[in-house]
Amino acid sequence: MTSPVIQSGLVVQGRVLGALMLREIHTINGNSKLGYLWVLIQSVFGIAVFWALRTYMGAHAPGGMSMALFLAIGFGLWSIFSDGITKTMAAVDANRALLTFPQVTEFDVMFARVIVITATQVVTTILIVAASILLGAAFRPNGIVTGLVVLICSPLCALGIGMVCGSLAVFVPVISKLVPMVLRVAFFLSGVFFSVSAFKQDLANFMLLNPILQAVELMRMSLHDAYVVEGLSVTYLVCFTLTSLVVGGFLERYARSRRKDQ
Repeated sequence: MTSPVIQSGLVVQGRVLGALMLREIHTINGNSKLGYLWVLIQSVFGIAVFWALRTYMGAHAPGGMSMALFLAIGFGLWSIFSDGITKTMAAVDANRALLTFPQVTEFDVMFARVIVITATQVVTTILIVAASILLGAAFRPNGIVTGLVVLICSPLCALGIGMVCGSLAVFVPVISKLVPMVLRVAFFLSGVFFSVSAFKQDLANFMLLNPILQAVELMRMSLHDAYVVEGLSVTYLVCFTLTSLVVGGFLERYARSRRKDQ
């Protein structure tokens, strides 16, 4: 392949993803006059309610971290994982008409959804953190590189798991109903409301097999220098992400012909 051919292909791919992202944003917004701003308002409001309740109850985040930052990271990464998985699973069925175009693939519609979800949560977290800083909360980032790795791995891991579950659901439809149930349980085990450092190390090590919990705690450590948790591993999160993408990509290709027959 010559360089112009590759460049042309990348341009087409970028345009496809851009169009799919705009369509996804429009679908999420519905008929709201506020547009995409309404999505951000809802996300910020949800976190702010928990922030106010925890503050009123006198709860404090470990390591002197502000409660706003503690919750914003937990809710933000959890939403990227959970929404990314469920939206990826439903992406093909929701965009069957678009898949008739040769430029659009199943992976494109899945990836576009994950990008929109991630961007929404990143903006929401930035707004919450900015508000907490204006109110006098401490913000002492430490290990920005680690934070960037987590931010890249989180949506990709959700994409990989979503492809795995979505592909298996083609052959075992009940999986599409079980996944949301499993995610509801996982919500309480993924560090959104707590720090794994509150548990004994043996139990904490077992809980840290959960990649969502790993991502949440790693991000908190990278954004607050006094927040320290033993047993975290960036390597584990990266390896888990790569494995889920490889397995998910293989299964997605395998299930593609079965989808076309349905």
